[in-house]
Amino acid sequence: MSEVMKVSRRDFMKTAAVTSGGFVIGLHIPTGGMFAKLAGAATGAELNAWVHIGADNTITMRHPLTELGQGSLMGNLMMFAEEMECNWDDVKFELASGRTEYTNPLIGIQLTGGSTATPGFWDVMRKAGAQTRAMLIQAAAKKFGVDAATCTAKNSVVTSGSNSATFGELAEAAAGETPPEDPVLKSPDDYHLIGTHVDRLDNVMKITGSAVYGLDMGTPEGGVTAAIRHAPFGGSIAGYDEAAALAIPGVHHVLVVGAEAPALFLDNNVPALLVCADTYWQAEVGMKAANPTFNHNGHENLSSAEISKTLMEGLEEDGKLARVDGDYAGALAGAASIVEATYEVPYISHAAMEVQNAIADVKEDSVEIWASTQAPGAAFPMVELLTGIPAANTKIHVMLTGGGFGRRNEVDAIEQAVEASMALKKPVRVVWSREEDLQHHFMRPAYAAKMTAGLDADGHPIAWQHKTSGPGIWLSPYRSSRLKNMFAGSDFMNGQIESGVDFHATQGAKDIGYDFANLNVAWVQKDWHVPIVFFRGVGNTTNAFFIESFIDEIADAGGQDPFELRQKLLQKEPRMLAVLELAAEKAGWGKKLPKGHYQGIAFHNSFDSPFADVIEISVRGGRRINIHRIVRAIDAGIVVNPDSFDSQMASGVVWGLMQVVYAEHTVKNNTIVEANFNTYKMPRISAMPEYEFHYVESQNDPTGIGEPVNHTIQAALTNAIFAATGKRIRSLPLKKHGFSLA
Repeated sequence: MSEVMKVSRRDFMKTAAVTSGGFVIGLHIPTGGMFAKLAGAATGAELNAWVHIGADNTITMRHPLTELGQGSLMGNLMMFAEEMECNWDDVKFELASGRTEYTNPLIGIQLTGGSTATPGFWDVMRKAGAQTRAMLIQAAAKKFGVDAATCTAKNSVVTSGSNSATFGELAEAAAGETPPEDPVLKSPDDYHLIGTHVDRLDNVMKITGSAVYGLDMGTPEGGVTAAIRHAPFGGSIAGYDEAAALAIPGVHHVLVVGAEAPALFLDNNVPALLVCADTYWQAEVGMKAANPTFNHNGHENLSSAEISKTLMEGLEEDGKLARVDGDYAGALAGAASIVEATYEVPYISHAAMEVQNAIADVKEDSVEIWASTQAPGAAFPMVELLTGIPAANTKIHVMLTGGGFGRRNEVDAIEQAVEASMALKKPVRVVWSREEDLQHHFMRPAYAAKMTAGLDADGHPIAWQHKTSGPGIWLSPYRSSRLKNMFAGSDFMNGQIESGVDFHATQGAKDIGYDFANLNVAWVQKDWHVPIVFFRGVGNTTNAFFIESFIDEIADAGGQDPFELRQKLLQKEPRMLAVLELAAEKAGWGKKLPKGHYQGIAFHNSFDSPFADVIEISVRGGRRINIHRIVRAIDAGIVVNPDSFDSQMASGVVWGLMQVVYAEHTVKNNTIVEANFNTYKMPRISAMPEYEFHYVESQNDPTGIGEPVNHTIQAALTNAIFAATGKRIRSLPLKKHGFSLA
């Protein structure tokens, strides 16, 4: 008779993680209970901040960024391994934090965002890999008694004539070698790993369920899990029934965080109530019993209608100038015709599948944190400010993360867990519900834009004005000051607020790729206490829609083909032009389409990666959109991992469709209406169209890929709708206009 063993999913994941041997969380895991060490320390040696080589030739590489599903893990480790010349089959990984080497060179702290994962670490990882190879070769040369110039490294073995030694055999000696300051790096012609199709190191663990995300960690040993309810924007907690909550079995504590010192949460002071229990479900039941009530503090009438009205009024103001070329006013006055249009986009969510969560264990002189975060570099100083404990005494374990899209650059959940742990003197795990995650998180701002162009007698634009009205992610008085204070006075921050203009409000407009002799870009600042933060693509997600929609309107007004007008405007930008022409060629732009089929096109340059989409659709009943084909083209330099590249392209299709068809957060009575996925809609798998992508072959250094891939979907689709129906779409999402995907 066989014995049936009942194993919880969480215990299974712990066991599987150990047996698979593929993943170590951070650099330290406390022993015992839920936090049992997932992988034993291998014998061997650590050669630098990036790699540990085991005596068994196991290569454990450390990834300095958050793996959000985007695949930056693979790209960075492939760059390191390419130069190290290790056997890729022996590579495992850790997600690391807390060392200066892990600082993102393009940002200044350890942070994952802005499409900087590959460009930012392109030189860093290759150089570190080459230095590691050199140290191993130096150790081998001494072991063999030969000149290092006679030694070569390949597949984790160093050879010289008849002599050979594995990296594992050399690791301990190599750790004592001094790396060369400027090692010779490979030419792209010599790459054998970069640019090849390599299975992701995190594939098996994610497929089998052994991957451990922040949300999988469970209640810490000796600690509690907290459910949370936030006050409304700009509001406060009016009251709650503590006794009723404590009467629920398993509930131990009720407390408020973010309301007073030492809390740093938001400048506009949004406190939250925590109910802490043995399990999350008990905490949620306790929260319902506590039945918290809130004050709106004079903001109770805030609505989307009021926000929209203010945005539109802002478009009649002059605003601050972000860029001025030529004589816009004079060119407009002399134009043969003038085209104007006003556009608007709403607040939208990042809507990551993994809700906000964090664990903090604050002791007398140390802090330990487990978090799904994009910005451990922002968390370290925040924890020091909050606790008074030096940042050097804080350990942050960066977890595998179920999506971030910029939202997890804010460290509010970590802050809440730290404050609660300080108060309760025990480990605290904070978990947001889906409703809290959608209604109280930091959103992509709502914006409006007024576009004006003067055309000459041939229909060519000779004057262009792009005026945007809306919040400033960096300059809003209601924006959290965590990152603002951290970067205050730096070259990075000065660039974000140059001339008093918020960088992201005019991103993609100020640095537009099209050639306009007379150009005027302005921003009118309009802020509300609705929390906002970076969103995948940031200002490009709004400005690309404004620009590319208006380009089509200009083409129509001037009797020009939309592709050909863009082609003329990009003559001085050969790299951008090549991408536009590649997309049009592969999509068969200008060729005969099947009956009832129409195309729309859009181009945008962002994060130094020119990108173009051509979308082919048909429309049934005037409102049901059938997307038959999407053709995408990009120039992002060297493609490190083609499979991750393809995944980013596919995710950009879904992300873009979400924004253009469904995504909208509306405000009513100072509250976000869409509280869960029954009202905040996502595209379903049946709506995923066929797509193909093409990239310009290049040996240039890699540029951004994660952020640009969703910008052009919106305007390409709305331009196709105009071609099919004659209806201009100047506000999103499409569902407001009665359109849906077939």
